[in-house]
Amino acid sequence: MDTITHKKNVQKYYSKRAEDYDGQKVTTLKSKQGFGAEILNGVTDALAGLENKPVLEVGVGSGRIGFPLLEKVKPWLVGLDLSKKTLELAKARMSHYKQRFDLILGDAEHLPFQNSVFNGIVCISIMHYFVFPERSLAEFSRTLKEEGVFVYGDVTMHELDSQQFLDKLEKTLSQAHARYCWPSEMRRLLENQGFLFSEIKVIPYRKSYLSLMGDREKYSDVKPETLHKCIRDATANEMKLYLIDSKGLTLFYTLIAALEGSRS
Repeated sequence: MDTITHKKNVQKYYSKRAEDYDGQKVTTLKSKQGFGAEILNGVTDALAGLENKPVLEVGVGSGRIGFPLLEKVKPWLVGLDLSKKTLELAKARMSHYKQRFDLILGDAEHLPFQNSVFNGIVCISIMHYFVFPERSLAEFSRTLKEEGVFVYGDVTMHELDSQQFLDKLEKTLSQAHARYCWPSEMRRLLENQGFLFSEIKVIPYRKSYLSLMGDREKYSDVKPETLHKCIRDATANEMKLYLIDSKGLTLFYTLIAALEGSRS
């Protein structure tokens, strides 16, 4: 599948499920924002000190990260997303701060901004939709000011998942999915773009099969039997890595804070 077709699939997927997405995430992660507190606090802590500074959130979605950023960090927020429908939801959610944000329909691989304009860039839970993450990372590096802060967060594969079990599982459940990375792979990709690490954290969390299915049957025409077949096909090692049992499995969320390195 070419990248343009894939992006259209992502756009179509989120346009269809936009209204239900927040509710599904709230149920899955059992938090009002649809994110664990450790993830939210990690993002806002990494961007502390950027009050009134320009910060870009790539994949702003419905504003689940953007709203607490506006509330706690108080930056000038620019939110970019492929889906017009989710941008409408973000505008409604963040309307209280309407003098402090702009929303743009756009592509992470082709950011419509000049070089070195942002003090911070946030990319949370969307990198697995990128077929070529290095292209977007190059754009993030280009548009960040020197020593600007980049915050990445996403589900990643277990470092010892050499057969990419989690990636194969997700691809059977979602046409929008491109690929998961290993934490070490993300670190290497960032280093290749000149980013300097300040913090990396891997956060394990439990997910039931019911939550893993979520609304996929409704929007992706995936049946629970497809998921359970993938689980049954897991090797003994994969079952151990992801603590797979009859009710669910353990996933790993990697949060990285890095600085744009010197361009001299």
